[in-house]
Amino acid sequence: MRRKLFVYTLAFMAGLVLCDALGKTVLFLVVAYLLYCIGHRTDGRQYLIFFLAGMLLFLMFQFQFNHGVYHDTKGERAVTGVVLDTEQKEEETCRFTVDAGGERILLTCYRNMENPWILIGETITFWGEVMLPPEPGNPRTFDYRRYLLTRGIEYVCVTDDISVRQGRTSLYYRIKKGIIEKREAYLQALSVDKEAEGVLRGILFGDKSRMDEDTYDAFRKNGTAHVLAVSGLHVGMLYGIYRWLYTRWKKRILTAAFLAFLFLYGTAALWAVSVTRAVGLIVLVVLGRTADRRYDLLTALSAMALFSMVKNPYVVFGAGFQMSFLAVLSIVFLQRPFAKIIGEKWAVPLAVQAGLLPYMAYTFNYVSFTGILCNVPVIFLTSLLVPTGIAGFMVYLCFGRLLPGLSQMLEAVTSLMVWCNGLFEAEGMLSFDVISPPLWIVIIIYGMLFFCASEYFHIYYHRKAWQKMLGPVLLIIVCIFAGAWADWTSFDKAELVFVDVGQGDCLHLKTSEERHILIDGGGKYGYNTGEKTLKPYLLKNRITEIDLAAATHLHLDHYAGLAELAACYPVKRMLTEGKAGQQVILEDRYRLEILWPREQNPDTDDENENSLIFMVHHNGLKTLVTGDITEEGEEMLLKAYRDTDKLQADILKIAHHGSPYSTSDAFLNAVQPKVAVISVGRNNYGHPSEIVIEKLEQKGIMVFRTDLDGAVGIINRKGIISVCTEKQR
Repeated sequence: MRRKLFVYTLAFMAGLVLCDALGKTVLFLVVAYLLYCIGHRTDGRQYLIFFLAGMLLFLMFQFQFNHGVYHDTKGERAVTGVVLDTEQKEEETCRFTVDAGGERILLTCYRNMENPWILIGETITFWGEVMLPPEPGNPRTFDYRRYLLTRGIEYVCVTDDISVRQGRTSLYYRIKKGIIEKREAYLQALSVDKEAEGVLRGILFGDKSRMDEDTYDAFRKNGTAHVLAVSGLHVGMLYGIYRWLYTRWKKRILTAAFLAFLFLYGTAALWAVSVTRAVGLIVLVVLGRTADRRYDLLTALSAMALFSMVKNPYVVFGAGFQMSFLAVLSIVFLQRPFAKIIGEKWAVPLAVQAGLLPYMAYTFNYVSFTGILCNVPVIFLTSLLVPTGIAGFMVYLCFGRLLPGLSQMLEAVTSLMVWCNGLFEAEGMLSFDVISPPLWIVIIIYGMLFFCASEYFHIYYHRKAWQKMLGPVLLIIVCIFAGAWADWTSFDKAELVFVDVGQGDCLHLKTSEERHILIDGGGKYGYNTGEKTLKPYLLKNRITEIDLAAATHLHLDHYAGLAELAACYPVKRMLTEGKAGQQVILEDRYRLEILWPREQNPDTDDENENSLIFMVHHNGLKTLVTGDITEEGEEMLLKAYRDTDKLQADILKIAHHGSPYSTSDAFLNAVQPKVAVISVGRNNYGHPSEIVIEKLEQKGIMVFRTDLDGAVGIINRKGIISVCTEKQR
């Protein structure tokens, strides 16, 4: 079989992914595969060896992570380590990747440092609490812990003071520090405006930390954000210049100089996944031509993927790895079929766009109509910026001076690119949000697309060798079932979800007819909770619209998220006012009943006095939503509904995030809940109060907290309540 390394790499990757998704269940797949090989007299030992190697490597890294030095420790301590990389997020915020005895820590330092890169390679000591990165608070949402693991980082720490220990750094770090220092000096010497500097930093060196958020969002929605990460496009342009020079001056010293330049450029771009892949592929091309050996893109890609996964198996779960390699696979498999239809000129960009479309919809929840068209001028302008900007950087590196007119040229071209990208973005009118398709559907699309476009399929099809096609088809089917298993979450069965919005309230109700209601939506200063928390949660969980968004009151941590969501997501109706006795009938067996206030007071300065108290009736169960009511408000409710069962509920949303000034004994005796949920995040108010927690536990009420448990789902099995949580304590 040709291109065996590609198949072996797929087997290795399958071992990693399936071991993560299925755990020990993956052993049944191994046994089933062995039985298939025996029954069909197939020698599949090579594939099984690579599959087992991937599985064992993942288990080994997972064991190492679970038994790390700082895994179960608490409290602040002094930590000493070597700075590997640095990143300046804001003027007074720097981040360092620190190797502390084999454990990598992402250290955030709230301190004004003009040149943080001077610490690269230095041994530092800092004081702080080393913690595991936070897990996702809501189902199917962004997993920050796993993202850091894809970068080889296991822990996070925050400090405001760093001391540098005296000592000599290694030669590699001295070279790296010098390159980064020259890079920063070069960007500063260009003297372009802030927006152009942020875009140039991304295009030339893959550093998006200084980019304006709206500008980056426009690139992302147009499908042109790939130009902001050093990838095959950038390195390919530089390789084209090398080939042009090589045809006129065939000297080995030119090849050696080009390889040295690739190392320098990769270091300046901090060896991100896309950089490593692109540089690795070009190095293989150069070495192949030098040795007069045939070069195969798919085999070279497989070698780089295998190298990346052996170095860090978690890299396979990173968006950078997935998009980088998926783009090249799309070129390998789809370029030729598209070339027959639309010609060679458009075949490559169309293949990349088509290949990435399902992935973008699943991962980033948007689709752009103008992606292919916008890429034409953006890539053209990039082809001007990259060679010119890198040539200017090399001149500055060697002579400490800028080329005449370089700043004006780069700023003009960059501004034109931003304008052009904004024109195609059209304020979001030509791109739209989509829900994440089920993972098993994405697997079907890619499995069948790449298999049917492969040369093996055409050979087997024309030879009518149906039995030989059975193996790949069975593999795709296994991956489909594995994807369905990995994608499923117990929250799919929950009809009530207390969404984790940090220090705020949010309740999501799902009816039997797939109508969706939000009661409160969280919110905080300086952060768009609606767009960055609620919208991803809804799109990832395949919810297309909100039928009703109701706010208990207009405080920031209850109402702001709903208002922000309504500005970027379909919300049919908002409810912020009401009085006792009013009801919202959703459908049979689902309704919202307002228990308080009797009348709203428009002249009050205290929003809590006008707080709406909801009783949610859902399929035979009742949930009491109390907003930020105080003990005084509870007494008014008890008085209003004395000698009735109006306040009795199965689930109680604890008032005011567990404040000690709410949740009285008399109120709990009247409600008699089986389950209590406290919506709370990190805060300086002492929420939730230990007094409230002890009171609930003494009454035998199950207590859940969104800060510790993440999202809390209520599953109703014919009146029997079961609870699922996103985090495991």
